[in-house]
Amino acid sequence: MQASLLKYRILPTARIGIDEVRSYIVRTFGWDTWRQTSAHLQETITHVRQFPESGHVPAELEGFGDDNFRQVLSGKNRIIYQVRDDTLYIHLVVDTRRDLQGLLQRIVLRLM
Repeated sequence: MQASLLKYRILPTARIGIDEVRSYIVRTFGWDTWRQTSAHLQETITHVRQFPESGHVPAELEGFGDDNFRQVLSGKNRIIYQVRDDTLYIHLVVDTRRDLQGLLQRIVLRLM
């Protein structure tokens, strides 16, 4: 029997990340590659909605809160997410080559 899918919400920080990834891919590789990447991101999100424990805690977030932030890889992108109640919250979508620690610090500083 197939597990039910969690509801999900893509947060503004993740939308910004998706826009940055899209801009880079379209500029560098073209629209066809972006469509493939976008489809792969959607497949990965659907998988996580069904199996939210499949991700692991990113090293940069170990010990942060109660370790309920997780990540999965989707091609060359990291999806950072959190599950609360029956909803999957997608916090970040970022290229694996980006400095996640630096990005998180910039986000926190913007919030202060």
